[in-house]
Amino acid sequence: MNASRNGAINNHFTPLQKKSLQRFKRKLAQEMPALRIAWVQPYNDTIIELHLEYDKRTYRRSLQASKLAVEVAEETGIMIIFR
Repeated sequence: MNASRNGAINNHFTPLQKKSLQRFKRKLAQEMPALRIAWVQPYNDTIIELHLEYDKRTYRRSLQASKLAVEVAEETGIMIIFR
């Protein structure tokens, strides 16, 4: 995954946002290793914006990634929005 490419942006995350992002990255790597994270940024204290790099023809993959994001949101309380 490629989220660590912008290492400087990680300084703007709260500890809970970092924890939920790490959980999402771990689940994404286990369930869908072909997907890559292009960029991540905090939106506010309870929301993270995230962009996945995937083929536009694979609608099912984005749905599966959304399900993983919902699981993480239920565990941590931080919502992940795909852009």
